[in-house]
Amino acid sequence: MTSNSFNKDILKEKIGLAGCGNMGLPMLNSMVLKNIDAQGYDIENKESLSALGSNFESCKKSFLTDRNVIISVVRDEEDTLELCQGSDGLFEQQSSKILIVSSTLSPRFLMDLKSKAPKNIIMIDAPMSGATIAAKESKLTFMVGCEKFFFVYIVPLLELMGNQINRIGNYGAGMMVKVLNNFIAASSVVSVRHVLHQAQKFELDIEALFKTIDTSSGQTWFGTNRRNIEWFKESFENNNTMGILTKDVLAYVDAFENEVDKDNFVNGELSKSILKALRNMPAES
Repeated sequence: MTSNSFNKDILKEKIGLAGCGNMGLPMLNSMVLKNIDAQGYDIENKESLSALGSNFESCKKSFLTDRNVIISVVRDEEDTLELCQGSDGLFEQQSSKILIVSSTLSPRFLMDLKSKAPKNIIMIDAPMSGATIAAKESKLTFMVGCEKFFFVYIVPLLELMGNQINRIGNYGAGMMVKVLNNFIAASSVVSVRHVLHQAQKFELDIEALFKTIDTSSGQTWFGTNRRNIEWFKESFENNNTMGILTKDVLAYVDAFENEVDKDNFVNGELSKSILKALRNMPAES
């Protein structure tokens, strides 16, 4: 990055956020409320987003041309490729841009994407955790992979949306930690929902159950925050949060697919059991 490529203060840059869904929209709102020149874009061009007015751009080419720092919170690898390499994509831009990848993707996919990026595109991985509740409260945890120089540069921007900004290492390290984190998260989701189902069969007092668990060794983020998690009782669908969590477990498996020392914690029964449980998750009443 040359001294003339970007403002010394990232908060004076034109910021773009691609993927205005359950996570992206509150992240965009956090920036707008703090008077940042921020604009959203969504691949699906949802009509409901038109209420954002000048803070939303429906044309991808105009969005990418006008914005200098792009935060990508699109759903998956397919949408990421469309944003970067699709028609009028980011990789066609001639000026210098910073792409902050905050979607949860396979680390192997992420490295391959960087290998195809032109030199004028600076790539940083900064996936986040905390779910919609944390996004709305600007309390996300970011796991960042980039050189120290760029980390220092982007921290003020990420602090508008999160309260834990952790540099894990160089590019790709943040995403590796994210898929490891989400593997643990998926395990706890399956476990909590299973325990809830069993407790209901035995007609236990559910509030008493969780009051006890929340102060015991079985405490989990998913169980403790059950009242504030919009998708706590969801069944599996490809496009809902359970579906996204399943995608994240598959990203974890893919990250280690080429490892010589494969073990049961990667491609064995544990991963298969978690994926099966997520896909067969019934809705709770």
